[in-house]
Amino acid sequence: MLHTIQAFIITLTITAFTFADVLMTELTDPQNSSDAGRYVELYNNGDSDVDLSTGWKIQRWTNGNADPTASSIKDLTGTISAGGFYIICNDADKFNTTYGLTCDQNIGTGGAADSNGDDNMAILDPAGAIADMFGVAGEDGSGTGHEFEDGRAERADTNISASATWDEAGWNIDNDSG
Repeated sequence: MLHTIQAFIITLTITAFTFADVLMTELTDPQNSSDAGRYVELYNNGDSDVDLSTGWKIQRWTNGNADPTASSIKDLTGTISAGGFYIICNDADKFNTTYGLTCDQNIGTGGAADSNGDDNMAILDPAGAIADMFGVAGEDGSGTGHEFEDGRAERADTNISASATWDEAGWNIDNDSG
């Protein structure tokens, strides 16, 4: 009987926790020779809201740098509702002019939402670990499977979980090379 009660309590404890993946679903560099309209879209595939202000960050590695660009590491704010999207842009006014929408967070130029399409990005969880990765740190994206210059990178419908390592097969890439 004691084991049954313990098992029941453990089951209740485990089911009381909800799990959510915060993952990147789209990165854009939509206009040739312009930073207008650049953004990173996040998605919460869990069944509970995620408060990004608890320590979530986004970071970028530029060109072939093995270390992230320190100035590009940005704290995230706001909340992503369960099953919801969150858009991080580089310029709220240009984003609104380009799309007629309001982004959820404007992190300014020079950060992950300001990539020209050959950079690598990561979402960091509150512990500082990579929760989701786009690209390969230390690899210049030009001419690779993760170059989205003058286009966009869209997560494939079958790639539904965040991952600390990038897999080209999990993304649809559109760029100025075709």
